[in-house]
Amino acid sequence: MSFEDANQPSDSGARLSRNLVRFALALWLPLLIAWFLLLFSPVSPAQAYEQMRRVIVVGAGLATALAFAGGIWAFRFSETMKAKLAGLIMLVFGSGRMALFLLLALVEFNILTFILLRDIAPSITSPFRFLLVCWSAVFAALMLAIHWPAVRRTVENGRDLLALLGFTIVALLVLAIVFILNSRLISSTDLYERLRGALDYRPLQFVEDGQAPSAGAFWAEQSSTRVRWLPYSYWTVAPFDGNFINVDEGGRRRSPVHTDAPAAERIYFFGGSTMWGYGARDEYTIPAQVEALLSRRDMPVQASNFAQPGYVSWQDLLLFQAQLALDNAPELAVFYHGFNDVYAAYLQGRAGLTLRENQRANDVELGRLLRSGQPVLMPFEAEISQYDWSLITRGAATAWDIADRLLANQRLIRAAAIEHDVRVLFVLQPALFAKSARTAAEQRILDDVESAQPGFIDLYREVERIIREAVSDGRSDDMTFLTELFRDVSDGIFFDRVHINEIGNRHVAEALVAPIADAQDGQ
Repeated sequence: MSFEDANQPSDSGARLSRNLVRFALALWLPLLIAWFLLLFSPVSPAQAYEQMRRVIVVGAGLATALAFAGGIWAFRFSETMKAKLAGLIMLVFGSGRMALFLLLALVEFNILTFILLRDIAPSITSPFRFLLVCWSAVFAALMLAIHWPAVRRTVENGRDLLALLGFTIVALLVLAIVFILNSRLISSTDLYERLRGALDYRPLQFVEDGQAPSAGAFWAEQSSTRVRWLPYSYWTVAPFDGNFINVDEGGRRRSPVHTDAPAAERIYFFGGSTMWGYGARDEYTIPAQVEALLSRRDMPVQASNFAQPGYVSWQDLLLFQAQLALDNAPELAVFYHGFNDVYAAYLQGRAGLTLRENQRANDVELGRLLRSGQPVLMPFEAEISQYDWSLITRGAATAWDIADRLLANQRLIRAAAIEHDVRVLFVLQPALFAKSARTAAEQRILDDVESAQPGFIDLYREVERIIREAVSDGRSDDMTFLTELFRDVSDGIFFDRVHINEIGNRHVAEALVAPIADAQDGQ
């Protein structure tokens, strides 16, 4: 489509002058709707995020009021004043090339914004995206009003059906190419991950060592870590070199070495993201702090962190067995379980599945479609209820089924450990609901869990009760319960429903010193 670069006929200016108030109203209404969406968005359990939301709501409210006042002011303009304002607008946007460039730039900005803000703070970004689309449409309408004579002539000259069809196909193809290029750009630059991390509202408390980063700086780096495929257990964190987080080529979180004694016992730690050190710098993960504490007590050990974000006990079993098969057996293996096993069963209605098993099913189905030559433009959700899981689990999502599966996995770990002369220690991790001296932020987190996932806390408590009864019946003597470790700790420890800060990691490490020492002595 071509636009005239010359000044438009006077009827365009008259048309714009008559519709100025309508354009002002078209700008104000989406702003009002976006403000209402922000005003009634869900309240966050995190105090910092809620404060941010309130600031945005107040700011959007002031902008809405100012826009309304501006609309009233424009409505009261005299016809002469409206004509002058219309002339000024036409002077700025009267160039056809500039109008076309601005429209293309606006399309690019919309595509980039929608890709970049996907799944990032939706209660805030969704109203913003709505507003962006509406205002973009108003701007396009404004350009159409200014350049209507040129547009009309172009349409009249291209009334041929094939010409219009060809134009439509080319336009859609260009949009698809722009979308793909933007996706590639964001993926290659880690822009999405860094933005998501920078906007992470969860507060963090670091050990005061003079080098503690800001929470935003840490989350920006944390969000840049990625996972890669690992046979049998699905995934591991990809190698990563950062200021606070470092992962080696094997996918293990690095930690400072506190001894070079050749006789130092090797301790391997297995578990999910809490053991991995989500929200903590390398030297303040649980394994790193356990090694430091034991070193100070003249009990040198070499701690290796095999934990992976999202792992359940079944994946720990597989990864542990893989180390034994590779003749990489430690003297002691520590398994840190609880939340992920219960949460995975709660979400999916079956015990014994990994977290987000539907994503694994999606990957298989997506790969099958692509290999068959069928294009897939958008991701989809596989319905896992249609699958037969009888080869993996017979359990539902009851507390008994979850506890039974967790205990069964522990028995398999023990059997493999005995075969390779490895001592084991199982730990049931601390739980937020068991913390009596909760801070206001922790209480909001717990309230949010009870509201968003009713019954989960009761399910967790029942699973713990069943496991405790199993231990009291003498079915295991290598189990340590830390569920109530933070019961009387008044400081903030949890920054979400399961993860704890570096201070919490230190408490856990201190609580593990005695059980680990006993296990080393063979008691």
